[in-house]
Amino acid sequence: MRSPGRLLTLLLLLASGAAFAQPTLTEREYVERVLASGLDARVAEGQAALSRAEAVGARRWANPVLEWQRESARLGGGVRETQDIVMASMPLVLSGRLGLEAQSAEQGARAAEARRDFARLRLWNEATRAFSSALGAQERRAILEDSLMALRRLESAIAAQEKAGEAAGYDHLRVSIEVATVEDLLRGVALEERKRKAEALRLLPPGSGALPMLQGAPRVERRLPPREEVLSVLEARPDVRAWELEARSAELARRAAARGWIPEPTVNAGAQLLDVGQPSAATGYVVGLALPLPLFQHRQGEAARAEARRVLAESQRAALLHATRIQLEAAYEEVSGRRERLERHRATVLQRTEELRRVAEAAYRGGSADLLALVDAERASREARLAAVELSVSAIEAEVDLLLLAGAPVAVEPRSTPR
Repeated sequence: MRSPGRLLTLLLLLASGAAFAQPTLTEREYVERVLASGLDARVAEGQAALSRAEAVGARRWANPVLEWQRESARLGGGVRETQDIVMASMPLVLSGRLGLEAQSAEQGARAAEARRDFARLRLWNEATRAFSSALGAQERRAILEDSLMALRRLESAIAAQEKAGEAAGYDHLRVSIEVATVEDLLRGVALEERKRKAEALRLLPPGSGALPMLQGAPRVERRLPPREEVLSVLEARPDVRAWELEARSAELARRAAARGWIPEPTVNAGAQLLDVGQPSAATGYVVGLALPLPLFQHRQGEAARAEARRVLAESQRAALLHATRIQLEAAYEEVSGRRERLERHRATVLQRTEELRRVAEAAYRGGSADLLALVDAERASREARLAAVELSVSAIEAEVDLLLLAGAPVAVEPRSTPR
């Protein structure tokens, strides 16, 4: 028969195993799910598919027309004569504008695909920021929970000393206030965590359920492309490329419209049937040619609109390049500053507060410090760890914003907030 102690140990092991088996979600897994099956990703794909579908009918000639008509007349002697005309007509586009229109549509479809690529890059940026914010809130909650547990242990110890007459009521009150303060901070952070996780859950497909425990990766900085390299290939950024393709599409459309001076004739050919079914039946043929004369209307409006589209696309591209170059310079400075600030905080504040905790614990065990020294050391350590999380999240946001400006590919090495 198992002893109660062994049974309790078994239950604890099972509980720890259940906690260990709790599902987790890494940044890479989350971002991949957002890009693979999120509704925003589907919208971007659908918009590109719509633009591609609009180019399907380009280069096709107009359909021929088959026409039949019957004419009947009664002669003076009461004899009725009939005439049936079966005729096909075919418009001939000899100007070559259909080929230019097809090329224009193809460039427009490629521009839509480039916008889709940039929309996916924006979605990657948004998903990474959402995950980092939710992970930061989760880690702030964990830090406050750890600190609250330590303070409650101190509160219990001071309460015991107060009963024994070894501690003043001030000490107990001071620790109680610290416990209440951390409890209030913990409630606020818990609300913030739920909000951040709801924002992250919004990017996932419907039916994803609640967001599981977020799992951080090792503290590895993202590899940022060199500034000179980014500036040299900035014109290949998807949205910049899209405006370039839009300008090409508009120029091809203008060239197609400029061929409106060339007539597009319509050829008619068919058969003429006289008195079908009568002894006097006869047959003949019908041919014709319709030649429009583009003297007044020769697609001037289409040409003007296409030229305006080209000028607008080129202006948009130039403005985007100019603004992005300036933003990149500022973004590089911001990333460098936030990284430097984070590293300085880790080296000069976080490490020293951990050392302060060890010193306070050693001094308390040696009898040269009271419990309030442990409270102050715990508070300094807690604030330093919370500040480290805030600095880490801000550094991650600056990094992914820089990668968005640089037009970096989505397949970049992910990272997460360090604790």
